[in-house]
Amino acid sequence: MKNKIYIAGKVTGEDLAKCTMKFGIAQMELEKAGFEAINPLEVVGDWKATWEAAMKKCIKALVDCDAVYFLPDARQSPGAMYELEIANKLNIPTAETLETLLIYKKSIFQK
Repeated sequence: MKNKIYIAGKVTGEDLAKCTMKFGIAQMELEKAGFEAINPLEVVGDWKATWEAAMKKCIKALVDCDAVYFLPDARQSPGAMYELEIANKLNIPTAETLETLLIYKKSIFQK
């Protein structure tokens, strides 16, 4: 069974094409490394959704994941920082690099 990794990063205020590419590249990298990537853009599925509606969908998806992968711009995103807080409070591992997730795969995910 593949470990589910939620991707967190800045969405609000981002260019649609650049944002889609940024999350898509992260998703492909995670999948290539053997993970099941949970892309929040696919979770929400609607660029016109309110921030609150999008966050509700994203939080539901996040809590079912084995870890959260934070993109480099995540600290510029109030939503991603909220996701970080939730992950920390629920003891969901977080990572800012693929290398860290690969270490988790060999250690904590095996338990």
